This record gives sequence, C-alpha cells and structure tokens, in this order.
Amino acid sequence: MGDYNLKQVNVLISTYNGEKYLEEQVESIANQTYGNIKIFIRDDGSTDHTIEHLYALQERYKLVIVEGSNIGYGKSFMKLLEIAEEGDFWAFADQDDIWLPNKVNWAVEWMEQEEDEIPLLFHSSYELMNEDLSRVIGTYSTPKYKIDFQRALTDSVYQGFSIVLNAKLREMLLQCNINNITSHDWIAGLLVEKFGKAKFDERIACRHRRTEESISSMTLKNRMKWFCKTMKGNSDIRTTAKEFDRVFGKKLNDKDCKMARWFTHDSYSIKDVIKKVFFYKRWRQSLSSEIAVRLLMLLNKI
Repeated sequence: MGDYNLKQVNVLISTYNGEKYLEEQVESIANQTYGNIKIFIRDDGSTDHTIEHLYALQERYKLVIVEGSNIGYGKSFMKLLEIAEEGDFWAFADQDDIWLPNKVNWAVEWMEQEEDEIPLLFHSSYELMNEDLSRVIGTYSTPKYKIDFQRALTDSVYQGFSIVLNAKLREMLLQCNINNITSHDWIAGLLVEKFGKAKFDERIACRHRRTEESISSMTLKNRMKWFCKTMKGNSDIRTTAKEFDRVFGKKLNDKDCKMARWFTHDSYSIKDVIKKVFFYKRWRQSLSSEIAVRLLMLLNKI
C-alpha cells in the first residue's frame, strides 16, 4: 500500500460493534491491486471488542484509528472525511464487506481521465451476499432509470460503501454542517448530480454482506420503518434538502434549487405540497415507493 508515485486513496471505515468480520474487510482493502492506500477507521462508540481488534490490526495494516462517541454512521463518516486531510481520492467502506482486488484501481482509472475541477463520484457494482458469503442473493449495478438531481432529492441513489470521490466533492461535502447531515452518501449524490459527474461501473467490485434477517427486511420491514420514522417528522429528504439549500441553493437559486426548496418547509405550504404531489416525473423507481412518497408529500412529512 506504499507506492507513493501513485495518487493517495484514503479508505474510510466507521465501525460499530463490528468485531466479527472487521479483519476480513481490512485485509481485502490492504490487498487491493492499487498501490497507495491509507486506511482511516473511526469507532462510533462500540460496546463489544471492536476497539481491541482494531489496535491488534493497527501495526500490520498501518491503520489510523480514531475512538469516538456514538453519533451515527453519517456523522461518523463525515468526521473521517474531515480527519483524512492529505490525499487525492476518498472511498467509504462498511466494516463487514469484502472488496475485490481491483475496486480502488478501477475508480482511480476513471477519475484520472476526468476533469478534476468538478466533483466526481465513482460507484462500483456489487454482489449482495448472505452472512457467511456462501451464496449470492443478488447484484446491484447501474439503475435502469435516469439518475438526475430530481431523483437524487428523494432517494439515496449511491450506496456509501461503493463510492469513491475526488477532492472537489470532498471539499463541497465539508462545507456542510455535520450536525445537519443524516446520510453522507445521500448528500454526496445530490451534490454530484447538481455540480459534477458520476460513473456507475458495471464490474462487480465488492461483496456486500447481509444477514438473513436484514435480507428479508430490505423490502417491507425496512420500508415500513422508514415510513413510520418519516411520519414522526424525521425525514432524511427534508434534512438533506435543507442543508443543500442552506449551503448552495440560496446562492444559485436556479430551477433545481427552487425544486429543492419544496422540501424544506416545516410548516404546511399548500403551494409546494401541490407541486410535489402532482409533479409529472417519477420520484422513485418502484410503484409502492412512489405511492408512499407522494402520500408523505401530501401530509407535508417530506
């Protein structure tokens, strides 16, 4: 991981009670074909033996370890993004996945061909695996629908553990207030769709581990949890739109930014509710999700 003629890639891992599979993930990152990688790990207040495992791995893999209190994964990753100052590219990683050897190399190859003065985001395809990695549950690759600013407003299109970003996107992310961020990948996707360029790579570069319980919850259970949470007023969509508008929207005030402002009202705005509910384009890919989103819009929950 020490070919310093290559641009430096900082891999950021936020851990929480992740002792079981952590070493496998760190090893898969250390074994990348790309030769200049530095691994930063922030523990988000684990209550198991994750910290002890990290320090046991530190010397072997030259880890930069930060111990922290529990602030949630989004804020934890934003802390790491701020801490890892020196570098050229930044990649987010989950604590229990397995990276295939060319994941970082493919990202850097694409980014080095692009204009680095704009925000860039590279997204790898991945296999969804069962807990012991013995069975492929499914694959996630390029969405079959057009990704644009409008879609990125109401959906977290880019999965955090599969994205790599450049210095310009990092700079823009760090202009946001960490306390106003719910999902680091959601705001990253919104920024790159507005100001930069993203790449969905068709090649499988990661094995994303899921327990059987979490696999079944990916559909109805997780969606119901999200719906109930949003009904209580805890909307990721509103949080993200507000922060985008605060930092970038008011300065530009163009068509996209005015659309983002439809989602920022805490009080009921009949005018903007109508705009959202009767918008002529789809907000979400699946019909059930689309119906749920428009209902929440009608109730001014998003």
